[in-house]
Amino acid sequence: MEPTAPRISLRDMTRDDVPAVKRIESAAYQDAWPARLFEKELANGFAQYVVAVEETADPPPAGPLTALRRAMFGGTHERIVGFMGVWYMVDQLHLVTIAVDPGQQRRGIGTRLLLEVFDLAMEAELNEIVLEVRESNDRARAMYEAFGFRKAGQLLDYYKDNHETAIVMLSGALSQAGDRIAAIREGLYAAHPGVFEG
Repeated sequence: MEPTAPRISLRDMTRDDVPAVKRIESAAYQDAWPARLFEKELANGFAQYVVAVEETADPPPAGPLTALRRAMFGGTHERIVGFMGVWYMVDQLHLVTIAVDPGQQRRGIGTRLLLEVFDLAMEAELNEIVLEVRESNDRARAMYEAFGFRKAGQLLDYYKDNHETAIVMLSGALSQAGDRIAAIREGLYAAHPGVFEG
């Protein structure tokens, strides 16, 4: 019998999560934000940040808090494996950042986070989602295109670390995205049964 894959769930980011989020962003991006910007964003009333956490039954690292953690969490603990952040605009949701721990990629985590972006936009009754992505990031652009995003323009010299162009992408009308998003969600859960919360 094969072992069950660890469950991954989403929750709102807290200040305690910032060090782990910062580590993931630094590993994923050349121009990572400083930790203080994440802390500032958590206080932004027009922003929402979400982390993907892997729930494991393994004991947390040894130390003075191990017994307390086991008592509080029943012998389980969580590890942050990805995150995303959005800004609520007048009629758009702006995907500001999304990243998955490089060692945890290809497990559907990025797809699950992007599904959450669509859920938030639809719950807020916004018309569409906008994002910027590096021109050279073919993998991310392909994922966005699978979700229905299309190029709407470009921003020259957008990324200050290497002066790369950003491609601006729009989701199109969210009122017409329901079937596509449902199919992506169904495919994700079929590929990773029991891993993600419905």
